[in-house]
Amino acid sequence: MQLLWAHLIVIVVTMVVFMVTVYLVTPRIRDRLVRQEQTGQPGNQRPGNGRPMPPPKQLPQRVYDAAVMQSTVIATVVASVVALVVSLVSARVIVRPLHSVISASRRVAAGDFRQIDVPNGAHEIRELALQFNHMAAALKDAEQRRAALIGDVAHELRTPLASIQGYAEGLIDGVVLPHDKTYTIIRTEAARLSRLVDDLQSLSRAESGSLVMHMAPHDLNAIVDRVADLLQSQLKEKEITLTVTHQHDKEPVNCDNDRISQVIVNLLVNAIRAVNMHGNIQVTTMHLQQMVCCVVSDDGIGIDATHLPHLFERFYRVDPSRTRATGGAGVGLTIARAIVESHSGSLVLQSDGLGRGARVTLALPRA
Repeated sequence: MQLLWAHLIVIVVTMVVFMVTVYLVTPRIRDRLVRQEQTGQPGNQRPGNGRPMPPPKQLPQRVYDAAVMQSTVIATVVASVVALVVSLVSARVIVRPLHSVISASRRVAAGDFRQIDVPNGAHEIRELALQFNHMAAALKDAEQRRAALIGDVAHELRTPLASIQGYAEGLIDGVVLPHDKTYTIIRTEAARLSRLVDDLQSLSRAESGSLVMHMAPHDLNAIVDRVADLLQSQLKEKEITLTVTHQHDKEPVNCDNDRISQVIVNLLVNAIRAVNMHGNIQVTTMHLQQMVCCVVSDDGIGIDATHLPHLFERFYRVDPSRTRATGGAGVGLTIARAIVESHSGSLVLQSDGLGRGARVTLALPRA
């Protein structure tokens, strides 16, 4: 809009200057030309020189034509100069706020994510500054996440590697006896590393949108029942009561069976970890308009409101100790959400607070 106003100002000023110049210059040029015709200045012949002067009636038209032509040329030159000056001034006014954005972009490229002050003036310039600040904040957050990712991966790798290294050195030095228990521990820690690598690979593919999906019609009720049967041993271990309710006989969805099973397994395993001995978990399937929903709720330890916005972040764990007894690597929900979103669905986690359980709603488009 500011650029449009600048163009309009240049046009209006140019027109005004042109008309004023023509108005002021034309009479003077006309008078000068009339005097030249009357006094026989060069370019006009005196009487008696063999060429008679034009008839008096032709003098006004001839003078008028010449005066208009000369005044138009002069007015055009003056108006062009004024238009150039006004254009330079308006361009400087428009471009001046952009200098701060340009310098800030150089800072961002160098790793300095400080935001810029939003200048007063045109709406477009202020909007550009606001969007730049949003971009800088997003880049800063991404950089912090990258640094946190490196730290989290190092943390997850350190414990099993330290365990394997300790037992290996103990076996070499003869401090640890080579029996089945020792080999079992080493194998368990190696399997832990393998699972972490698999999680990281799945996370990378999920966040880049390169997960391979084999879409086909499936019944979500059947998927839930199969996953519930798969986790019976973990449920019996903590004597947890799992109640599965299907509000309809079938809930058809177009999905990747293995990927959605992976999501439901993750939701149920998280619920099992959160529930105490003799706790309860409810799984309900239903459809709401064009969406098929699977709701997993529990009466477990619940989640504090401060943690809810971050639970889908990679490696984020409510338990700061990050022990395997209370959770995995912290990427399960991140992968689950990426899988669900690749199905054009949603995954929402809710909790009323500590000690009040949690509720996760998986929604997929109905087939």
